Amino acid sequence: MVKIPHFFKAGSRLGTPNPPYRQKKVNFGVEDAPDSILDNGFLNHFKSHKIDNFSFPKPEDIHPDNLFSEIVSSYTNFQKFTNQKIKDNETQVVIGGDDSVTLPSILAVLERISDINRFGYIRFDSHADMNLYKKSPTKNFHGMYMRPLYGNFDIPEINRIVRSKIKPQNSIFIGNLDLDEEEKKFFRKIKIRNMDRKDLQDSERIRKLIADFSQRMNHIHISIDIDVFKKKAAPATGIPAINGLLEKDILPVLIILREQKNLSFDLVEVNPRKKGAQKTIKLAQKLISILIKDVQ
Repeated sequence: MVKIPHFFKAGSRLGTPNPPYRQKKVNFGVEDAPDSILDNGFLNHFKSHKIDNFSFPKPEDIHPDNLFSEIVSSYTNFQKFTNQKIKDNETQVVIGGDDSVTLPSILAVLERISDINRFGYIRFDSHADMNLYKKSPTKNFHGMYMRPLYGNFDIPEINRIVRSKIKPQNSIFIGNLDLDEEEKKFFRKIKIRNMDRKDLQDSERIRKLIADFSQRMNHIHISIDIDVFKKKAAPATGIPAINGLLEKDILPVLIILREQKNLSFDLVEVNPRKKGAQKTIKLAQKLISILIKDVQ
């Protein structure tokens, strides 16, 4: 039975109060992505769907000393909201917002599953987002939120909301990762598999690897940061990737993953206010359509 897509609009910008790494401006507009992606024209393609919206405060309305407390409060409430709304016959689809909404999206799933040993995580991104706060060049949480899911984070109140860790051996990161020194060190330590564009060229081997991985897991959660793609494919995002992937690198993997019976995913970092917005939105909609087979 095909599960009904249950879309959760997560138009948060709490993870990016400051300009993203190597960027000059704050990523204003990323909070508009859920409404722009999930427009009526796109939603009409689905035979059935559900949709819920969760409101987040804006970081400029919060005193900097209280930002992490607000992140904890808002993201914990979003996690609870998601699990109150989702039904067994539905697929959780979280649409951000800045990419730190991936944290409560994953936490919601981890709270529902019964066997963490058979939970698989696949991430499409040009960044690992595993920095420590003290090492972060921007102090934006969107570059740190994955760290507490795999190890200890240097903000205790964030650690406390992560009650289950993802097993590194059950994780695959797909993308040409741009890591800073702290992330490189941690990434090597926990030994997560990374597939870059060179790896993806061996399509037969990768398809078999992904299929085998999917079969071993009871549930797979997928995270897609639109900046995994080259800038020319996805220009309207917070940190456009010069050395990103192409559609042809990713689509065969998604087609295999959508066969997993228990799937959830999030898609983040589309910014409708930036140049190339329509091209980027159309790409995001295509990725969602591929992962959800319940289309007209």
